[in-house]
Amino acid sequence: MTASLTLRPTLYEELLPGGGHTSFVLKRGQLLRLTDLEGGANVSLLLLNAAEKSERLNLPDSLKCQHTAKLTAGHCLYSDMGRVLAAITADTCGWHDSFGGV
Repeated sequence: MTASLTLRPTLYEELLPGGGHTSFVLKRGQLLRLTDLEGGANVSLLLLNAAEKSERLNLPDSLKCQHTAKLTAGHCLYSDMGRVLAAITADTCGWHDSFGGV
């Protein structure tokens, strides 16, 4: 799977301590890479439509409409209005448990 993780120029990089947070606008076509430097981290993610702030990430719908219980590369993250907010383009972990963890 690392073949799909072609390095691109980094526009912005931020190191967050445990319990830290950040926010920004991720535009269509931009990539977000999350890296756990020490292993064992969990990440909470809140996605909102920048043009319609009441539209937000809906994990139950993301799982149901793709008939899966685990998200990985090739899956999309859907809003509560049924639109794709983001897509998982690469994944070196293999899968992510949206029921028992974030």
